[in-house]
Amino acid sequence: MLRAVLAICVPLSAGILTGHRTLGLLPAMGGLMGVMVDTGGPYTARMRRVGSAALFGGAPGLAIGAAIHGRGWIAVVALILVAGVSAILSTLGATGSVTGLQLLVYASLGLGPLGALRPWWHNAAGFVVGVAWALLLMVPGWLAGPRGAEQRAVAEVYRGLAAALRAIGTPRDVQTRRDVTAALNQAYDMLLSARSIAPGRDQPRMRLMAILNASHLVAEATTTLRIEARRPPELIDNILDRFADAIEGEGPVPLIPPPWAYSPGSLALRDALVALAGLLSGRGTAPAPTTERQPPRERVAGVLDKVRLGSVSGTFTLRLMACVGVAATLSEVLPLQRSYWVVLTTAIVLKPDYGSVFARALQRGIGTIVGAVLGAAILAVVPYGPWLLVPFAVLAALLPYGKARNFGMAATFLTPLVVLLIDLLTHANWRLAEDRLLDTVLGCAVVLVVGYLPWPMSWHAHLPGRFASTVRAVAAYLEEALIRGGTDAYPSAGAGASGPPPRSRMRRRTSRAISDLRADFQRTVAEPAAVGRRAAALWPAAVGLEEIMDAVTATAVSIRRGVPAPSPDAVRQLAAALRTLADAAESGAPVHSPEHLPDDPTLKPVTAAVATEFVVSSSDHDATE
Repeated sequence: MLRAVLAICVPLSAGILTGHRTLGLLPAMGGLMGVMVDTGGPYTARMRRVGSAALFGGAPGLAIGAAIHGRGWIAVVALILVAGVSAILSTLGATGSVTGLQLLVYASLGLGPLGALRPWWHNAAGFVVGVAWALLLMVPGWLAGPRGAEQRAVAEVYRGLAAALRAIGTPRDVQTRRDVTAALNQAYDMLLSARSIAPGRDQPRMRLMAILNASHLVAEATTTLRIEARRPPELIDNILDRFADAIEGEGPVPLIPPPWAYSPGSLALRDALVALAGLLSGRGTAPAPTTERQPPRERVAGVLDKVRLGSVSGTFTLRLMACVGVAATLSEVLPLQRSYWVVLTTAIVLKPDYGSVFARALQRGIGTIVGAVLGAAILAVVPYGPWLLVPFAVLAALLPYGKARNFGMAATFLTPLVVLLIDLLTHANWRLAEDRLLDTVLGCAVVLVVGYLPWPMSWHAHLPGRFASTVRAVAAYLEEALIRGGTDAYPSAGAGASGPPPRSRMRRRTSRAISDLRADFQRTVAEPAAVGRRAAALWPAAVGLEEIMDAVTATAVSIRRGVPAPSPDAVRQLAAALRTLADAAESGAPVHSPEHLPDDPTLKPVTAAVATEFVVSSSDHDATE
């Protein structure tokens, strides 16, 4: 909150005190964007997210806005194209999502007085200066605590597990178990809360969630050792502490020693540590296929897969382009005083990261309307000059708080900030907020009539069904890759092959299914309580499916490189277990871990990932009861 006040108000103070409004306006807008885009996490990821949103989103958006300002129908067509590009960028993850949104928002602002400023490059330059100032304000926090709070929370889980191992057979046993439970709850709450306000696919948090999920296998092994009254060697306790250091980035991934005992608990703990070492070393749960050469056609397909326009994301791209097109057309044909607000409202309400269900759009719309009224009151009461810094500071401080609560509160504090910033250019007093209110209602109506009513799939979330169908797709890929396709080789260039092997085609289809699952999750994770809780509970399990996919792919590559093929019956047993999980998820029945999973050595990485998925899914079901 303090960083938000400094990021916005320091540039404004310079502009107001020197009498040059635009001198402070554009850097303040850059600071505002830096505040809105920063959703926490590791500092490197935060800086990368803010920098990308500025250099590839906001600054180009301002340049496009200046180029289309006053161009009539050319501007309408240009905004439709920008909306399509924004939606496609959103498929590339959290950084792509915020970049796409800023591109569309600042291109829309170019239709108004901001786009009339000349020379055009002053807009982008001043904006980037403001973003740089917002990034500079992160440095004190980074110096005080260079590791993100989420990393520390996950590391504390493993430190707690190390303490629990040391406490086996001692009076501290009960307390350490409670400490592990508390650390797990805190880590999950922190990751899920951060994920609920983060756009798109957030790879660093997905990796942290996979590491946190792996702690369940360690916890199960610890419980078994407690029942066996067998305390592991001190070396193993220390290895868990070193894992915690590695999670925080303060040390290398430790090596796992050979089995120190052959009891079920000891073997289960060693297997869990091996799987965890694979996750932390970046290999996933099995060796990554780093050296296998692929034909050009397959490499091109892999690149295209990164822009995963599955059924959900492809449909949303059309929805967003249609809404922006209608909003831009209304801005052109209706006698509105500040018609660019219609397009801007449409972009913010139906933001380009797969949108949201109706409740979330309604939340944004109401927050924007309340914010417009608040902006009108401020403009009517506070005279232009240094006194404007007081409401600016209050709204800036409340913005991070509202953003962390829900989209409605974020819009409530963001809207008057934008109204006041634009007033620095037009000095239109309270009439600006009145026009903003009218255009906001019109923009919300466009989203409702064009973006929701014709698309029944957007009215509700179908996350459990989508999750179940994705689990079945992963099970089918498991069988195809490890039984029928385990020995497939890429066809040679002169073999006259018609395309990649079935295993590769199924991998892409399964990846698209996971992409659609992520899209549905993104639409629902920040919804009001009932829907949002269910979505948040399913996210760890959704991350686990990607870990299973990686393990299966890496195991298939290992088989083609000479590792003994697994027993087909063992593979089918794993696939059957996944289908049982899918049935339980679809029906809402309790999830029970299988009594026995195959112990085939080749399948160890896949078996560990499947076991983790069951433990996490069982916990998720309990969390939603």
